[in-house]
Amino acid sequence: MAKKISFGLSAREIKSAQKQLRDYQKEITRKCEELAHRLADEGVILAKVKLTQFPAIDSGELLNSIMDEPGAVLTNGARWIIYTGCDHAAYIEFGFGLRGEQNPHPDPSISNWKYDIHGHGSAGWWYYKNGDWHWSGGQPSKPFMFETGRDLRNLVPKLAKEVFGSA
Repeated sequence: MAKKISFGLSAREIKSAQKQLRDYQKEITRKCEELAHRLADEGVILAKVKLTQFPAIDSGELLNSIMDEPGAVLTNGARWIIYTGCDHAAYIEFGFGLRGEQNPHPDPSISNWKYDIHGHGSAGWWYYKNGDWHWSGGQPSKPFMFETGRDLRNLVPKLAKEVFGSA
C-alpha cells in the first residue's frame, strides 16, 4: 500500500505532488472505512456463531438482534459498532446470580457487573413469565461478545492485508 510520490521543485510539480498526496489520503481513509465495515460484518457472524455454541433456552430474539452499523466518524478513519438491541443480552453475556458468580465473565469490570446483588445465594428466586412460575439460581456467563471481540482482534492483520495489500 506504500506509495512513492516524486517531484521536482517547480510550482507545477509541487501542486501535482500535493494533489497526489490528497488523493492518497482519500484512498487510505476509504480503505480504513472498508476495513472497519468488514470487521463489523465478520463480528456479527462470529457473535451469532458464538451465541449458538452456548447451551441456552433461546427464542431467537437475542440471535436475531445482533447487528452492525456505522458509528461516529473518526478523523481519517471509520468506526463500526456491533450491538444487540435485546434487553436481556447483558444477563447472557455476564451471567447472574450465584451461578454467574461461580462462573463469571472473563472481565466483568468492563461494565462494572456485579453478581447475586440481592443475596439470594443458593436459594435462588421465583419469577412469573408467560403465565407460569419459574425458579432460577442464576446463570453462568456466556461471553459471546467478549469472545467475538477477542477473535476480531486476531482477524485484523489478515483483513488489513486484504484491504490495504501486503506491501
